[in-house]
Amino acid sequence: GSLLVHSNANIDRLSDIDGKRIAVVPGTTTEKVMAEALQKAKLTVQMVKVKEHAEGIAALENGTADAYASDRVILIGLAMTSKDPTKWAIADQYFSYEPYGLVLRRGDPDFRLAVNRVLARLYRSGEIVPVYERWFGSFERTSNLLQAMYLLHSLPE
Repeated sequence: GSLLVHSNANIDRLSDIDGKRIAVVPGTTTEKVMAEALQKAKLTVQMVKVKEHAEGIAALENGTADAYASDRVILIGLAMTSKDPTKWAIADQYFSYEPYGLVLRRGDPDFRLAVNRVLARLYRSGEIVPVYERWFGSFERTSNLLQAMYLLHSLPE
């Protein structure tokens, strides 16, 4: 979980949003972990509830929110597909970890093993970095956190 902000907003860390308005889709894990992170950091923000991602980015554009909170990969996608991607930035700090996975059909352990081996090889060899940066690089280079995740997923054969 992270924050999408205007590129000139000077919001990089959770502490930078104290006293600001944060758009979030209610009922999501983002809303829950954002509330927990704010309480733990003793920050006060006004939560602006939006129905969907398009409404979240619209709240940023029309000034009813200072940041939009969601899964980092979703925020990057929203920024990259907007009319002007250069006007957006992703805050440096993560406030949650949202696990993702690949869906495979049941009862095919050979296929699952093949997929796991290819993914582990991509992580081990570093070939995952250009793949990641091809899709997300204009907003995020491979951080130390991502490199640690690659290392953890680079299972030996």
